[in-house]
Amino acid sequence: MSINRYLEETASKLIIKGNEKESIDVSLNTFKDRMRDYFSKNESVNLKEIKVFGSYQRDTNLPQSVDYGTDVDIMLVMDNDGSTPQTYLDRVRRGVEAKYSTSQIRQSSPTVVLQMLHIKFEITPAIMDSGLYRIKNNRNEWIYTFCATDFSNLTIANKNNHYMIKPLLRLLKYWNVSKNYKAFSSYELEKIMVNYYQPSQYQGYDLKKYLLTGINELYKLSTYNYQKERLDKAIYNIKEAIKDEEKYPSCAMSEIKEVIGEL
Repeated sequence: MSINRYLEETASKLIIKGNEKESIDVSLNTFKDRMRDYFSKNESVNLKEIKVFGSYQRDTNLPQSVDYGTDVDIMLVMDNDGSTPQTYLDRVRRGVEAKYSTSQIRQSSPTVVLQMLHIKFEITPAIMDSGLYRIKNNRNEWIYTFCATDFSNLTIANKNNHYMIKPLLRLLKYWNVSKNYKAFSSYELEKIMVNYYQPSQYQGYDLKKYLLTGINELYKLSTYNYQKERLDKAIYNIKEAIKDEEKYPSCAMSEIKEVIGEL
C-alpha cells in the first residue's frame, strides 16, 4: 500500500458517519424539540433559533472512539431583552436541567455542557446584532462569533486544493490527539490550515505533501519546547517515509505510522 493510500483510508475512517452520525443527529433533533418546548412554556424570552456550529457543522471533528472529548457546539439564539450574558446562560442551564434530569450536566463558562453516552453537547447562549451572532465569553461579555465565515473559508480552501483540506484536517487533529496530547487547540489548528490553504497552494492530490506542509505550519502554534520537539519528530518521520517509499516501502509505512497511527 502506498503512503497516500494509507493516509486517505485513515482520513476516511476519521469521518463521523453511519450509526454514530445517525445517533448524534437523532439526539440533536430531540434536543431542539425539547428546548423549543421548554422555552415556550417556562422563559419570558423568545428562543429564535437553535444553531449547530463549530467543527461538527464543518464536518472536521473526530469520532468519539478517537477523541473522547469530541463535541457538538450549539447556540441557543434568543431575543435581546437587555439581560446580562450570565442571565442568558442561566436560562440555558435551566432548560437543559429541566429536559435532561438524568444526564450529566455542568456549567463550564461560557457554556453548559450536556454529556451523553455517545456525544457531548456544548451549549452557549447567543443574541443577534446587526445580522451577526454574539455569544458569551469568560468575562461575562457578549462577543461576535463568525461561524458563517469559518464555514465559508474552509469550503473555499477545500475547493481550491482538490478537496484535500478536510482529510488533512482530520489527520492533523488525529495527530494532535494521539501524539501531541491535545497540546494545540483544535479550532486554532483548523484556522491556521484554512488561512494557509485558502489561496491555492498547489500540491495536486498528494496527501503526504499536504501532511508535511500542514505539520510545518503548526510551528505557528507551538509555544513550548516539547511541542516543537513533537513537531520535529513528526516532520522527520514524514520526510523519511517519503524518501524510503520507492525502495523500502515497508520502512516507509512504519515511519508514516509513527505520525499517523493505524486505526
